[in-house]
Amino acid sequence: MILKKVAHCALTTCLLLMVAAVAIPNPQEKNYKDRAEYDVITKVYGEADPAAKLALLDEWTEKYPETDYHIERASFYLDSYQKTGQTAQAVEAAKTLLTKVPDSFTAHYVITLSTPYLGKADTQTVSDGIDAANSVLKLVDQQFANKPDTVAQEAWDNAKQQAIASSHLTIGWGRMQQKDNSAAEGAFREVLSIDPSRGQVSYWLGQVILAQQDAAKYDLAFLSFARAALYDGPNSMPAEGRTQVLEYVQNLLKGNYGDQAYELYWPKIEEIAKATALPSERIELKSSDELKFEAEQKSRKENPLLWVFRDLENRLTDTAGGAAIWADLNGKLTPKMRLYVVSASPPERPATINLTDEPGGSTKVVLNLENRRRSGLRTGSMVTIDGVASGLSKDPFRLTLTDGHTF
Repeated sequence: MILKKVAHCALTTCLLLMVAAVAIPNPQEKNYKDRAEYDVITKVYGEADPAAKLALLDEWTEKYPETDYHIERASFYLDSYQKTGQTAQAVEAAKTLLTKVPDSFTAHYVITLSTPYLGKADTQTVSDGIDAANSVLKLVDQQFANKPDTVAQEAWDNAKQQAIASSHLTIGWGRMQQKDNSAAEGAFREVLSIDPSRGQVSYWLGQVILAQQDAAKYDLAFLSFARAALYDGPNSMPAEGRTQVLEYVQNLLKGNYGDQAYELYWPKIEEIAKATALPSERIELKSSDELKFEAEQKSRKENPLLWVFRDLENRLTDTAGGAAIWADLNGKLTPKMRLYVVSASPPERPATINLTDEPGGSTKVVLNLENRRRSGLRTGSMVTIDGVASGLSKDPFRLTLTDGHTF
């Protein structure tokens, strides 16, 4: 499945929070080794191009592996790797910074944002991502306690919420890798409650719900997959990925519940998924066989005489006992049955009526009346009949009755 790499977009928020423009070191507070280190430090602080800054940082590190400005240097590495799109290197730089400043919100946040998109899910990577995300959640209130005057309140509040959402995303992704699907579900729900636009998270939510193998929750899995496939706004999955997910969820519904269930449920799933990422409305999914059985039970109650015929047809066509049933019925009066009129002859005062058990169906019963009816019968109407069984063919099924009556 196509994974939308949104890490770099999310990192924009992180960059706003970074202390990237640290003041030129004060000689009274820290000491540089010599004039040459002072010169390279000055160049690093003054360089605006991140790629050029990385070259200066490498020069500084090579010539002065030990420095009083190790925190500033680690921060500059992190900032420059981010700005040049070197995500894996940015994560390593963030880890380096954490060895010097364990509560660095920026470092924890960079690891949090980047981990699900590194293209690897080994035990250490997953553990580091979860730990960093939990640290962001621990530090987020402190980090956002004092809003700069230059930042609008709405933007500041949104940045905080995105930090929280991104942390739950990484925790959910990590728990998913660890096969802790229940915990992953909880984390993904947290993400979508804050930011319902995250299409990839909706897809992941569907995966971890399905993996729990709880049939009572399968409707939530289908709704989540459908949300990922149908939502096409900001932060949605790429078009190609959404097409794949749409085909996947539709085939999954058909394969597990049948075509009849698909025709019944898909319009509702589509409607709900387009409206929300976390639906409160549930859908009680039933298989096509279950739906067919329920429809049959309802029909039996509403039209019992129709089912007298259908049950008789099933017994007569049974390969094991059908012959014995016919031997017993032949020449005897059938029970009353209620069937649909296919045709009547002659139309005005019929002597023969052709009947079937479903609207528009082919003739299954030929009823030769004992006395002609005084009025005609409308095609498709239902009529109650009985008659003496006198003939039977099984392929196609046709039961002939004589001395028949209509009621």
